[in-house]
Amino acid sequence: MQLFADWHTHTRYSDGHAAPEEMVAAAARRGLAEVAITDHGPRGMFIGVKDAGVYRELKEQAARLSELYSVRVLVGAEANVIGLRGEIDIPADIAGELDILIAGLHPQVWCRPWWKTLTWILPNRIGKTFGWVRERMREANTMALVAAVRNNPLTFISHPGLVMAVDMDEVARACADTGCALEINTGHHYDRDEVVRAALRWGALLVVNSDAHYPETVGAQDIGIELLDKYRVPPEKVLNACSVEQTAGAAEYRRGSAGLAGRAAPPLS
Repeated sequence: MQLFADWHTHTRYSDGHAAPEEMVAAAARRGLAEVAITDHGPRGMFIGVKDAGVYRELKEQAARLSELYSVRVLVGAEANVIGLRGEIDIPADIAGELDILIAGLHPQVWCRPWWKTLTWILPNRIGKTFGWVRERMREANTMALVAAVRNNPLTFISHPGLVMAVDMDEVARACADTGCALEINTGHHYDRDEVVRAALRWGALLVVNSDAHYPETVGAQDIGIELLDKYRVPPEKVLNACSVEQTAGAAEYRRGSAGLAGRAAPPLS
């Protein structure tokens, strides 16, 4: 199995450490067909873009960089889940212009309403040290992430289970129902096996990304490929994968058919 794209990278517009062009150049050196710039949403504490309009600026840069380098440059957002009803911090009009929409749970966000930051996010931060607190927050985290999957046009969810515990079966079931993929994130240390096993149990799609914050780690996805091989996951169950026999053109056709830009989402009820 081969991966033709890395759809989760960050630049200096959020908490990355390089300019978009540096990340794109790194993707080209890796021989990737596609790379996506997916900076954090604006309600991330000290890690988010200054405002959602940044993504439009990045779209302009991506068009230019796609002409300069031998790699197609996409623009997305790693939205923060900011409420227990699955609210995210990317406005609908901006989301509709993106190539990719990701959502993830992060323990450093400003919630809406703001006081949920104290009653939901803060305990999760404490849970990094005290395991019993982490387990107590699992139900609320699962409710928020499942609602985000069901109520937003997401391409995939980022690093499920990292820091903020979730019921992976409930998350995978929601993803299977909606066509949203679960990410195997090679940039963080967490139980990636659990993600793959849950996806296989429920028939959910997967995607493998680096979550690169530096050019050196763009396309560093070998751990994910090894995991896919370990569980014999077929390429058609992985959004950014193709079999060794497939051409880049075939992979591109399948990617376009997968509805990468996201699904039509129902309104929040």
